[in-house]
Amino acid sequence: MNNWHTEYRVKYHITFVHDDGRTQVVTDNLIIESRSPEEAEKIILDKYENGDDPLIDFPDGWFGHINREEMEIEEFVKVWEY
Repeated sequence: MNNWHTEYRVKYHITFVHDDGRTQVVTDNLIIESRSPEEAEKIILDKYENGDDPLIDFPDGWFGHINREEMEIEEFVKVWEY
């Protein structure tokens, strides 16, 4: 049994496609505490799909209705282990 926890910096981007055809990509990162990168991925995807708060700050000039959005995780970087 592994009781160690690791903090991972998860870098990701979300691609937004607006009704008028514009596409915007917003990049951000979060620190996630988990036992493995796979568990960190599950946590961030669950937060993205089911969370009340957005994972990104919308850029200035943001307008229009979003037709679809897609999240892609770019990398996991181990920050600290305890």
